Amino acid sequence: MSTLVQARRHRSGILVLLRAAAGRVRAMQETLEFVSNGLTVRGIVHRPEGRTPRAGVLLLHGWGGTRSGPHRILHSAGERLAGEGFVCLRFDFRGRGDSEGEVLDHDLNTMIEDAKCAAEYAHVALGLDTLYLVGICSGGEVAVGAMHDGLKVAGAALWSAPVFSADATLSRRARKSASYLRDYAAKLFRLETWRKLISGRIRFGVIGRVLLGGSVHQKGEGERKELSASERLRGGADSVLLIYGTADPIAEEAIDRYTALFERSGARVSLHRIVGANHGFYSWAWHQEVVERTAAWMLAEAALTAP
Repeated sequence: MSTLVQARRHRSGILVLLRAAAGRVRAMQETLEFVSNGLTVRGIVHRPEGRTPRAGVLLLHGWGGTRSGPHRILHSAGERLAGEGFVCLRFDFRGRGDSEGEVLDHDLNTMIEDAKCAAEYAHVALGLDTLYLVGICSGGEVAVGAMHDGLKVAGAALWSAPVFSADATLSRRARKSASYLRDYAAKLFRLETWRKLISGRIRFGVIGRVLLGGSVHQKGEGERKELSASERLRGGADSVLLIYGTADPIAEEAIDRYTALFERSGARVSLHRIVGANHGFYSWAWHQEVVERTAAWMLAEAALTAP
């Protein structure tokens, strides 16, 4: 990797001690910084207190998000997994959150670069030889891209990950628009929707752009090509967990593509569907199911490789 990682851990200030549930260790948080292609990437490390870590985990947020993830799902995962003995790195990609850079200067390529630098940080600065990846939405694409570039990890959990660097075909745009239309139609039966309508708080321009496909990312020059059905990963994972909601319009194509890709690359692949869940797992029950299923999978995988 041409980008040198300069890692600095800040221990000043108060460490946040999290009350662990019965049977779990206490966990603490500390800030982290590393440099990716000349810009500082900032985030949080969740680490178990008073025990040797099982492994490291990179928690990767999506295209338009930050290190907490939608409704803080990555924060929840960091706390949960640290309570089970994993060291979790949760950071903002360049151009997002507290990290340096402008959002318009960064794309899937730079997100993948950041993830590979974070993996190097975990190995060099934190001494973590075993690593797992957890990515939500485009963060799952980042995990796939890093493994395609040669990163080898013990496991990868992809939550609602779209097909890697998918072209915005007409059929894909139509599926997403139809899903959004169903969501908006359902909201017509909610009292809060009518309150927003009367008070002028409904943003019809945004709704129109979404329904016409404006929420679909249009790839720019130099962005990655969509992985073909015959691709193999140069790195990869020993085990992969795919989690999708049954109401997610991208799920079926992505499940088929990733199952074939990872099995062809030698991984054990398991699939967990959450009934009724949308792309972002916005219900608290769905949120909890994603985190708990991932924790159970990671603990089982760690037990397989324990000395």
